[in-house]
Amino acid sequence: MSFDLTPGALLPSEPRVPDRAGMSALTERHLLPALPGLQALFLGIRAHLDPGLRAARPVKLGKPYPLGQCLEISLAVQQQLKGLDPRTLAPPAAAGHAALAAFLRAGGTMRRVWGDLRGQYFQNAFLAGTLYIDVANDTVMPTKPKVEILPFDQARLHPIADYRHYARIAERYWQATVWPNHVVPELAPYCPLITVSPAGVASLRDVGDYMMALTLSQGFAPSRAVLAGEPLPGEVFERLAAALVGSPLTLATGPEAGRAEALGHCLAYRAKRWHRQPAILQRMLHLTDKANRSLARAGANETPCAANAAPGCSRPMHVLFVHRHFPDKFAFLAPALARRGHNVVALTMRQTETTQWQGVTIVSYGTARGTTPGVHPWVSDFEAETIRGEACFRAALRLREQGFTPDVIVASPGWGESLFLKEVWPQATLGIGCECHHRPPGAMAAFDPEFPPAEAEEACRLRLKGLGNLLHCETADAGLSPTRWQAATFPEPFRSRITVVHDGIDTDAVVPDPAVSLTLNGHLVLTRQDEVVTFASRTLEPCRGYHIFMRALPEILARRPHVRVLIAGGDEAGFGPPPDAARYGAPTWKEVFAREVRPQIADADWARVHFLGVVPRPFFVPLLQLSTVHVCLAYPLVPSASLLEAMSAGCAIVASDTPPLREAVRHDETGRLAGFFDVAGLAGEVCALLGDPAARQRLGENARRFARAHYDLRTRCLPRQIEWVEGLPGDANRRAGLAEAGRPANGLSSRDF
Repeated sequence: MSFDLTPGALLPSEPRVPDRAGMSALTERHLLPALPGLQALFLGIRAHLDPGLRAARPVKLGKPYPLGQCLEISLAVQQQLKGLDPRTLAPPAAAGHAALAAFLRAGGTMRRVWGDLRGQYFQNAFLAGTLYIDVANDTVMPTKPKVEILPFDQARLHPIADYRHYARIAERYWQATVWPNHVVPELAPYCPLITVSPAGVASLRDVGDYMMALTLSQGFAPSRAVLAGEPLPGEVFERLAAALVGSPLTLATGPEAGRAEALGHCLAYRAKRWHRQPAILQRMLHLTDKANRSLARAGANETPCAANAAPGCSRPMHVLFVHRHFPDKFAFLAPALARRGHNVVALTMRQTETTQWQGVTIVSYGTARGTTPGVHPWVSDFEAETIRGEACFRAALRLREQGFTPDVIVASPGWGESLFLKEVWPQATLGIGCECHHRPPGAMAAFDPEFPPAEAEEACRLRLKGLGNLLHCETADAGLSPTRWQAATFPEPFRSRITVVHDGIDTDAVVPDPAVSLTLNGHLVLTRQDEVVTFASRTLEPCRGYHIFMRALPEILARRPHVRVLIAGGDEAGFGPPPDAARYGAPTWKEVFAREVRPQIADADWARVHFLGVVPRPFFVPLLQLSTVHVCLAYPLVPSASLLEAMSAGCAIVASDTPPLREAVRHDETGRLAGFFDVAGLAGEVCALLGDPAARQRLGENARRFARAHYDLRTRCLPRQIEWVEGLPGDANRRAGLAEAGRPANGLSSRDF
């Protein structure tokens, strides 16, 4: 069985399917009738190859197999297919093999292609006639089927048009920073880009078959186009040039000169017809390899790598992040600041041997003692915060002794770690994350009369629970809150210092997927053609409306005889206390309310209710993509990120009319709202949407547009978070100036992003 693998990819200048009429006829004659056999053939090959591939490379770029290994899998399948003995195959796979062999004998072609898949990531696949065959379909989302076969025009695999297109996908898929190669002009016609990984390692790009074929086939014109842009920022040029000192390469004297020389080399190499000379290409690739080795060594020895610094970045600062479980909420912000040239350090109680992560220096520490047995229950929370604050204080002292002095400290104050950091660095600007401030009688305690506080003293305990926040409000210079409602829970005068910027949702990763499917219990396959209601929460408990949703189930199941209900969430304690087993007859809220509604639901209907437990992240996004109607309920408290992810996935949403959910869900615009306690109203809204495809489509599309416009991580939230951090010293100085002038230092308005 032969493959045409030249040039190894689909070039923009080529028709996507050569000889479309002839290939279409051959595909219809040989391949389309054998689709089940082809699927069985490639699934069988994957089953044979997976154990060895997983053992050979269990992790790539920090991700477990098969994530990110589409090239490795595709090449292995290609090699396996060439030497496959059809006599060893099961009948369905043998039929697929025979059809493919007949197709190739009749003049059909099959080759490996590579490109931009759905505007999100790079992907390898095969083009067999007019069929797209992806044998590594699970390498971005492991819940997807391993093999996907469909008409090529439906696959949305687009050729990379030019280097700017390449850079957009690289930044999105790899989280890399991409610059023009104005440092090594002699290599720029062949490698016109320099990428800097999130870890700060730079490399000349691209030496892959596709981009090199694109470059040479057009006589270096693609390289000239991208090199003609703005010159490389001076600070980036200096750092990259310093990393290459001592290499056999001739470096530019500066970014302007490097740009001019790179463009000149493109014209000179074309005139010499070097794009037609393989020996010259091999020499250039050899020099590129040497350059990348030097850049890799520099990236390993330097933190942070200022080569990622963005144009317009403020002066480099020393930034300290403090979070018990770092990186957690700062997983994007801290590396982004490191890429902008800041020296970023993180203090964490998470014990790890890792000292460097994506340009961030990580310092672990631990507490010296535990809480006092028998301590007064009203102050138990504050004692624990004080113990953690002391441990962080002592770790900060050690950092100061080592010469580290932060300009800015960014902390999550909820666990108390940052209570005493101003005693170590009084001149540092302290910005805190403002999640929620508990005020008696407490939003949760008073909201649901069905679950009043077990003791009258609960209001006293809640007052003291907010003590850590109040102490932070005295020392912090500014706050950052994800929603307006959360910011409003904090007292004045600090409330006016809070900026509202959400943590952000990666709306390029969480997208609608009409082809999504999930398999339950090993045999039940659900697709978008099925009617599916989803409910998801970290824990199934009253404060997330689990009891209201369960009470709406009997009517939903009765009115919609084909609906499947998927409930995701753990049964451990969450924001609220677990149930009193003696009073409720069960140790978990999940069981309490399942037992309550079970007598109202027939056995056949109950079989359509599926408890999924805690759903791992790789499976959670497909769950939302599968949803016909997604239900999100909550007391007034910290919102769940799953609501915004559901919006990004294009779900038709029914949410409770409670803050802060109503900040994102606008009734009959981006979803439907129902009163939190209105069980009949909830069931009615869910059933109405299940029966109205046009409304679902309209609300889902509006929800995704709203999520992208207001909550997108990279285009909206992360840039504003960076702006907030880099502006903290200025905010502190302005407040100091106002105070010295005799004006209120708290008179600044919060910015609502």
